[in-house]
This record gives sequence, C-alpha cells and structure tokens, in this order.
Amino acid sequence: MEDRGIPRQIVRVSVTLIGSRTVAGELQIDLDSRLSDFMNEPEVFIVIKDKNGTLRIINKGQIVEIMEL
Repeated sequence: MEDRGIPRQIVRVSVTLIGSRTVAGELQIDLDSRLSDFMNEPEVFIVIKDKNGTLRIINKGQIVEIMEL
C-alpha cells in the first residue's frame, strides 16, 4: 500500500513556557512549512517529542518563546 500522507520534516526546538520552564525536543511540521507558519496554525496544542522519547502536549497559550535549534 502506498503512503499518501503529507510529507513532514522534523524540527528541533526549545520552548520556554510561562513560569520559565523550558522544554527541548522535536516537532513534526509540514515539509513546505516554516516554524512560524506552524505556530500560526489554529490548533491550540503542539506535540513535542523530548530527548527521552516522551510526547509532551503543550498549549500554545502557555508558550512565551519558541526557538529552532
């Protein structure tokens, strides 16, 4: 069976949350998208895979800063 999914890219990021907590890991975004485009999409949550392989669901409203590494 042929995979007809949307091509994705992995972006390594560091996310600073309200309260100064920082989460580092990887995001999957569309291949033809930039991090800023992804963050401006209407979804309320993002999913980051941290260095231990744990998936973390983060509310965009809690993000103070996100930087590509």
